[in-house]
Amino acid sequence: MSKACDEITAALSLYEVCSETEQGTRITTHCLYPSFEPVSVFVVRFGDGFRVHDGGGAVRSAWTHGRDEAAVGRLLSRQAQKYQIKVSDDALVAEAPNAEWLASAILAVANASAATAHAALDRFVAATETALKDKILQVLKTKLPAAMIAVDYEVAGQSKRHRFDFAVKEFDGSMLLLNAVAPHHISISAKYVAFSDVIHRETAGIRVDRWAVHDKNLDAADISLLQQVADIVPMQALPRGLDRLMLQ
Repeated sequence: MSKACDEITAALSLYEVCSETEQGTRITTHCLYPSFEPVSVFVVRFGDGFRVHDGGGAVRSAWTHGRDEAAVGRLLSRQAQKYQIKVSDDALVAEAPNAEWLASAILAVANASAATAHAALDRFVAATETALKDKILQVLKTKLPAAMIAVDYEVAGQSKRHRFDFAVKEFDGSMLLLNAVAPHHISISAKYVAFSDVIHRETAGIRVDRWAVHDKNLDAADISLLQQVADIVPMQALPRGLDRLMLQ
């Protein structure tokens, strides 16, 4: 085996942790929850075969992002159907008739558990951004003429076209681009990419202001990242910010 293979095998072996617990033999997999915590599954002897479950890990991870129990239940059922496994007592469960099917059962449960948690996060981020966009639009309508406000405004970036939540088009050709930002890496990453890809427009002699608007606390690291490409504007400061912008 080559040195590279030895290093890769050693790195991967950190995840292949097997230990006995009250829930069964725990296997730490390579699948990840949105928090980047590895997904663990539990293997229990069941007749001549095995029963594999996630110990409710998907539900616990999803619960940290939103408390919509019905929605999480639907996501669980959807992923269980996709991976041809079952849901039992808020846990994803697969049955392996013998050892030959055990690896497939472990992979199915781990992938379904991670997918459920990620889908729950996506849903929560979307709902959070939608609520914030409604607030932003109300402020824009009270401060600006309707003709200056564009919703879901598309701008050509250096690499592709990006859709911004709002644009304020000023009479001199300059514009303000606004995006609602939620305190989650999905939202932060998407808005960072969009803002950074349109910075070049300023070199054409057109002033383009970029505001990332939030109404929930952002991590210091996320603020530092976004500040490289946009101004960070708390929701409560948006009215004053628009007033100053119109005076420029």
